[in-house]
Amino acid sequence: MTSSYIPTAEMMEVVRKVAPEFKVRFKTEKVGSDKIIPISPAEFFEGERIFRTILRGINPDWSEHQKYRYLYNQVGKMLSYDLNVLDYGEKASIHEKYSRNIFTSVSKNWGICASFAGIYDYLCYRMGLDSTILSEDDHDYVLLTDSKGRDYLTDLTSDSAMIKFGLKTENYAVSKEEFERNSHDLNSTDISGYEISQISESEIEELDKSTGSLDDFGGEYTNSILENLANNLEENNITEKAICFIKRVRDLKTVGRVTDSDYVQIIKWILSKCQDKDFSDKIDVTSFVCEDTIELPRKILLKISGEKFIQFDYKTKEYEELREAPKSISMNRERSV
Repeated sequence: MTSSYIPTAEMMEVVRKVAPEFKVRFKTEKVGSDKIIPISPAEFFEGERIFRTILRGINPDWSEHQKYRYLYNQVGKMLSYDLNVLDYGEKASIHEKYSRNIFTSVSKNWGICASFAGIYDYLCYRMGLDSTILSEDDHDYVLLTDSKGRDYLTDLTSDSAMIKFGLKTENYAVSKEEFERNSHDLNSTDISGYEISQISESEIEELDKSTGSLDDFGGEYTNSILENLANNLEENNITEKAICFIKRVRDLKTVGRVTDSDYVQIIKWILSKCQDKDFSDKIDVTSFVCEDTIELPRKILLKISGEKFIQFDYKTKEYEELREAPKSISMNRERSV
């Protein structure tokens, strides 16, 4: 059974009753792709359960922009980028298979940019909101079009970690120029000539407050706290400063399912705000497989001056100094669709 569209609950209910071992093969890939995604009734209905939970949180009296923003934040909280896909090892194909299916991706809480864009676009569709997935050569994101015909660029993949740590997002309804400064290449999409609208920071903040997205952080963004986290480290040497820094990081408030990818992104963001360049320039952060398993999480590694290492387990909040880098370390990985 093959469909060019996402199967309906009615269709999957028939399959579940008649032949639960069968899988429906459907296409949710970007235009031009020939990949077909198989999905079982059990996988479909688990994803559908989560989607319905998200949709039930929408107030029917909200404006369309409140609904757009609420869905953006909800998906950003529950989905994390899966770096397993980028290792190209024996486990990578397993992770990619689940990441490219929006139902299994939301169930397992991991994905790649195609997952972020696909899930957000699908939930917008379920709410009757106009959205379109845009694809560059190696990245997917979503264009929103409101009822007045105004277009807005969004990249949930890049903003997901910031949402989980309570930061202001940097890729939601910003200007075309700012979106391109954030490493997007609109020339590789079909909208390079579009007039792109934007929403001010104060308007986005009001959307976040009115939809309850900031309730876990006391109703305010955490930028003022996080941007100073790597400053005023008064210890005697760089290793002691790094330990003090990681202690501060481990105590941060987070929401949703936070993984190594989120922590690495946020630590890099904090270091970019550090006034002590002698410290921040000597710190490199990455993550690595802590054992041969398809399960998340991974651990985080701070590399100091290229010769010392601090390993941080963000699940247990424990850290330790290492004499050498773990053999399974993966450096300089790039995200992909």
